[in-house]
Amino acid sequence: MSEINSKIAQNSIIQLTGKLVSLVLGLVAVMIMTRYLGQEKFGYYYTVVAFLQFFGILVDFGLTLTTVQMISDSRWSLTRVMNSIMSFRIITATAFLGLAPIIVWFFPYNNFIKWGVLITVFSFFCITVIQALTGVFQQKFKMLEITIAEVVGRIILVAGVALTAYLGKNIYWIFWMISIGAVLNLLIVFFYSRKYIQWKSEVDLEIWKVLIQKSWPIALAISFNLIYLKMDSIILSLVRTQSEVGLYGATYRVLDILTMLPAVLLGIALPVLSKYFIDHEIDKLKNLLQKIFDALIIFAVPIVIGTQIAGRPIMEFFAGKDFSVSGDILRVLILAAGAIFVTTVSGYAVIAVQKQKPMTWGYLTAAVLTLAGYLYFIPKFGYWGAAWMTVFSEILIMIWSTVLVYKTIQFVPGLNIFWRSLVPTLVMTIALYLCRDLHALWLILIAIIVYFPLLYLFRGFDPKHFRGLLRS
Repeated sequence: MSEINSKIAQNSIIQLTGKLVSLVLGLVAVMIMTRYLGQEKFGYYYTVVAFLQFFGILVDFGLTLTTVQMISDSRWSLTRVMNSIMSFRIITATAFLGLAPIIVWFFPYNNFIKWGVLITVFSFFCITVIQALTGVFQQKFKMLEITIAEVVGRIILVAGVALTAYLGKNIYWIFWMISIGAVLNLLIVFFYSRKYIQWKSEVDLEIWKVLIQKSWPIALAISFNLIYLKMDSIILSLVRTQSEVGLYGATYRVLDILTMLPAVLLGIALPVLSKYFIDHEIDKLKNLLQKIFDALIIFAVPIVIGTQIAGRPIMEFFAGKDFSVSGDILRVLILAAGAIFVTTVSGYAVIAVQKQKPMTWGYLTAAVLTLAGYLYFIPKFGYWGAAWMTVFSEILIMIWSTVLVYKTIQFVPGLNIFWRSLVPTLVMTIALYLCRDLHALWLILIAIIVYFPLLYLFRGFDPKHFRGLLRS
């Protein structure tokens, strides 16, 4: 293995490990919050987060993906590009996120939510700046540094939430802990970045022009994504009780954790996928996409089917007995997670083969149809309407992106691993059903013990596959 491939593999392992640790810490924080706050007040928390995510996703402007491309361009120095990008990011983040604490006062929310948005907006500002800085660490193969920063920020969050619960303080303390953890995360990232960048305020119109040209198709797609990704929570918070929002939000946090794996994996692979396409190495591109698809399917199939049995125990373990009903919602939303596993492969392939503009029509179609569904079904059916429309939107995007990739490079994922995983999954599901009254941790352990050895016997799993994936 060449030195460059060794560095890529090493940084991939660091990033995956760091994300896993970060997700576990985030899970612990939410587990404390759900038990301490209960359904209604956790609904306050989730409404604040959903409201700010709407603005936070919009302010991304496609910059996270574009930054990696631009700092790899030999025409400009790293310092010049990053100073201009950071100036652009800070200006746009201040403009968009600054609207959130103002606009929220025109919504019929209580003061906990309105003040929560004002306090927590600092966290989202820090996150948007960190996202722009991440490309530098990827290029320098220094993901350990940004991983340390993220984990430290999460530890502060968990400690702060635990302290809030221990002292019996109100929800404002939790909002402040979220922002304090994010600020500390940004400070550490900025400290590390000074080794690679000589920071100064710089407005370079030439770079800004290229940045906007590269980013606007992604930004437009993100705008449409906002409608079908976040409007369900916002509409639910306006027409139903905050307790319903809390039940739905707790389920969505589990979904966020599950769908982080494919996003991280494809984010690592994107530069390689793009290089294969630019170099006209289409066979290598298809081969890597298939390897990634197979790796994700190994996990997606048992998770989607097993959750139909273990939904309630999982949510009771995750959020407490008060959120048992969320297990039924999880059985529906897990179908969307399965679609997301596939969509992530085809979605990143769309970026790699430079078909973002045609894909925008898919996002627009999904946005229009899903918004209409949210407006009709959520007032009538509450979180059930939101959940099923989320499933619809993710399946629609999965089909659209898969068709677009096929038209461009004639690639459709092979289903060999999918078929091989069905019998092990069926046996696992029977075992879960027979043990359905056990604690969620026992159910997860049983699922692993039954599923993976059977999958190996059916030749659906080989450790060499994952080693080969890192070398690709």
